[in-house]
Amino acid sequence: MEDVKVAIVGTGPAGLTALKSLREEGFDAVAFERREAVGGLWAYSDDPEYTSALDDTMANISKFVSGFSDFPIPKEYPPYLSRRQIHEYFESYAKHFELHRHISFGTTVTKVLRNESQEKWDIYVTGPDGDKTLSFDKVVFGNGCESVPVWPSMPGRDIFTGTILHSQAFRSDKIGDYKGKRVLVVGIGNTGCEVALSLRKHASKTYQAYRRGRMVASRYGDDGIPTDSLIPWPILRLKYLLDYWVPELTNPFVDKFMINKMINDAARHESVSPGTSKKEKLRLAEEKIRGEWRLVPCPSLAHKHPALQESFFPALYNQEIIPVHGFVDFVGDKKVMLGNGQIVEVDVVIFATGYKHDFSLMPELEMNGAAGFPLTTPGEVEDRKEPSLPRLFQMIFPPNWASSVAFLSWMAPQENVWCVCELASMAVTQAWAADVARSKNLKAPTGYRPASLLPSKEDMDKEVDSYHSWWRKQWTVDHSVLSGYVRAHSFYRFLHGMAGTGLYEYLDHIFTTRGWWLWWNDYELWKWLAKGPMNTYSWRLFDTNPLQIPGRGRKSWSEARKAVEEAYHIFGDFKAKQKKAD
Repeated sequence: MEDVKVAIVGTGPAGLTALKSLREEGFDAVAFERREAVGGLWAYSDDPEYTSALDDTMANISKFVSGFSDFPIPKEYPPYLSRRQIHEYFESYAKHFELHRHISFGTTVTKVLRNESQEKWDIYVTGPDGDKTLSFDKVVFGNGCESVPVWPSMPGRDIFTGTILHSQAFRSDKIGDYKGKRVLVVGIGNTGCEVALSLRKHASKTYQAYRRGRMVASRYGDDGIPTDSLIPWPILRLKYLLDYWVPELTNPFVDKFMINKMINDAARHESVSPGTSKKEKLRLAEEKIRGEWRLVPCPSLAHKHPALQESFFPALYNQEIIPVHGFVDFVGDKKVMLGNGQIVEVDVVIFATGYKHDFSLMPELEMNGAAGFPLTTPGEVEDRKEPSLPRLFQMIFPPNWASSVAFLSWMAPQENVWCVCELASMAVTQAWAADVARSKNLKAPTGYRPASLLPSKEDMDKEVDSYHSWWRKQWTVDHSVLSGYVRAHSFYRFLHGMAGTGLYEYLDHIFTTRGWWLWWNDYELWKWLAKGPMNTYSWRLFDTNPLQIPGRGRKSWSEARKAVEEAYHIFGDFKAKQKKAD
């Protein structure tokens, strides 16, 4: 593998884990990072054209179900990590596995093209040494999905004399610039909520404008336990199975559960007289959520992740954030018209309207070509209003170049994206290692684990067509469905199978017999996996490739069992402590 050169674009969690996984397998992999540090948006930057998490941003996924598969999160960290802690963790990971020396910092990849011989990829970079064109056998795109901001239509912009910016350029260390000003934040995603919450103690008025509702919930239950840690592996596999086959049953059920949780979370902050029943608190909270705040109706959880916030409801109750209808246009030097015809006077408008995927780095990538859409490339302009979709098998591999190109940032998973990026990195590594091994006619003993070979181009194209058709049907129902939203049941089985974790072979959903052998032969391990919070250490638990044959399974980790046990007990101790505190 050492004679196969791989270029990795970006060193956020996707690029970082790809670099580690590929080098671990023996590939000559290097990464290019335009910033001066690893971590992607978790690495703070003053540059307004770089997306950076705010200093008071917290992770949306708890540490109990986070972390890379052979590098546990420090025990002393709180349940939800801060931006600084997340960045420290990524830096520690890179240092531990000696990745920094394989990264070119301050270097931007501007374009990736197939060379004239159609055998390698030309990588165009600009950095401290000027512009260069470098040649590689394979390319991994791990450059994130939050770099190109989306701006809405802004009629009347020329007559507005106030400040207009995208949330990408907002920095919490510049919060003093908004002292005493009237600010309108457009959008109610996590970023919109965080920007509004940052402003509420500084701006004279903070408005939050949104056209439709959104699921906004606390990360914790009433007992102080992180909600995401209460769903063990077999239960979530069952949910994914039902989502795949009977979504008309599971989606309404899950949405109702989340809306009830949102009402319950809001009711904790309801100001009522002593002795008021919980039922009355819930009724009052629901009135606000469905009425004054317009948070319901909202997009289904099947299409959009919830905004997870601890301080949002208190800010609404205290009128530190004033919810208003969606932005329509600018109608005066300091005036904005809203969706209900209301006009508000503001000094600053911050558009927290999201980002779009940028595939322009690879102009030859095929787009669309299914569900009635013509085949195009990223540079072609289309008249349609519907989003363009890249032709990526399992959200990762372009069928034309599956053996040499992988995208790790288009997929929108329901689980911790850092962890899924690592799993995808393992899958890509094993797929490419298997392909190289086949080209060199490397054999395995009879009965050994099958090679992680990708399907034929024809089969991959069929799967891409099927996904595009499914996604566009979802989009006609709800335009908020995320581009790249994964079909979890088939997606995770594919990744685990290609990576060779062996996990599905030992433990699946609760209505299969796959967990019985483990339950009978190793009850403690079964308990830690089936009853505790999900963790990534289990991905390196089973030695599925003891001979270390390329493309037959990722490397196991000798400390994996200990890490799984510790994760189970750390969470158990935390739960006991919370119950005692109650």
